[in-house]
Amino acid sequence: MSKIQRDLKRRILIPCLIGNALEFYDFTLCGVFIAVLGKNFFPSDNEFSALLGGIFAFSAAFWTRPLGALVFGYIGDKYGRKKALTVSILMMGVPTLIIGILPTYASIGIAAPCILLFCRLIQGLCTGGEYNGAAIFALEHMKVKSGITSGLISASCVVGAVTATIIAFITTNFLAYEEGWRIPFYLGACVAIVGYLLRKWSMETEDFIKRKPIKGLPIIEVIKKHPKQYLLSIASGAFNGILSYTLFGFLNLYITQYVGVKLTTSLFLNIFGLFAFMLSCPIFGLICDKTSPYRSMVLASFVAIFTNWIGFLLLQVGTIEEIIVGQIFIGIGVGSFVGPSHAFLQQQFLPEIRYTGIASGFSIGMAMTGGTTALIMTYIIKQSEILLAPAMYISAAALAWLVALKFLSVRGKTPRPVNELNIKKSEFKVYKNA
Repeated sequence: MSKIQRDLKRRILIPCLIGNALEFYDFTLCGVFIAVLGKNFFPSDNEFSALLGGIFAFSAAFWTRPLGALVFGYIGDKYGRKKALTVSILMMGVPTLIIGILPTYASIGIAAPCILLFCRLIQGLCTGGEYNGAAIFALEHMKVKSGITSGLISASCVVGAVTATIIAFITTNFLAYEEGWRIPFYLGACVAIVGYLLRKWSMETEDFIKRKPIKGLPIIEVIKKHPKQYLLSIASGAFNGILSYTLFGFLNLYITQYVGVKLTTSLFLNIFGLFAFMLSCPIFGLICDKTSPYRSMVLASFVAIFTNWIGFLLLQVGTIEEIIVGQIFIGIGVGSFVGPSHAFLQQQFLPEIRYTGIASGFSIGMAMTGGTTALIMTYIIKQSEILLAPAMYISAAALAWLVALKFLSVRGKTPRPVNELNIKKSEFKVYKNA
């Protein structure tokens, strides 16, 4: 590979990773500061009521995610991946900044929580187009080694989440500043500007340029002519939601309620699961490149079943060592699926409807399970009185995913590249100054 090709690949992949990390940075910030947001924007004589207000603001981003996937899917398929991602990252940064400078309820009254909710709705809108869109953009450019590229995109989510947690911890514990919680939001806006500039200087994908444009709405084309692949995209988002929000949300509840560990300790131990997820994404992406996207998805189903059973068994032992190892097992199970999933979905749709088909289907599936996983798992534990019930639920979801794979997927290895960035020096100069 020439130096020009390496430079191009680097300049394409880095903006995608930054944008994806930013998305989860912003998302995690509102989660970390739920109590602070509740206190400042939903004041009440009842502390619990204020907390519910913070949770309400946090969850608002889930409502508009499917709509955002349709909006940015339309832009991405009609006007270009670059345009969709440039708009989405800028729109993600603006509400982040507004939250940081927003006066509290004590200053402007009911307008404060209304503006906060509006900002969260806009962030959810952008999330619908950002996560899958960044992967589509990177994979259409990279073409070869699609699995490891997919894994890196997925791993960047954890980078954003962990960075937000660390910065939030520092600003609230080591700065003698009552409004220190606002600083991470300012930083998020700064990163958005950097990501916007990097994407503005990037180049449109060859797949989009050489596509066969459609006349109508991309979503109508997807539903009418590719219903199986669309259902498969929904199933992928649903299984992803169950696995991811078991690790990101339910495990802390499980360890505190059923194992008896303090919340602060549980949050610390969860970091081991997150890092296991982050590291396993590119590893399973590499396995995807060595085999095929379809086979990697089959493998992920069995890995998720095995690792979650082992993980929940270890959690029940209750010692710190076993909980750490259990978190690692569960994190690996999540990474086995999430890592290569972008590469798999990429080959299910033609370029002219790819953004809409993947993003909207995935977001619908994620909306179905992302917010319900913790509730369902808690309910089945209460009804069955079986602490391994979450592992059973994940196993059932994995088997359902295998059925969807068999009957809905387009099988085969990743298509060979049309042109693996065979760009001449003269063309690179044009690209560099775009």
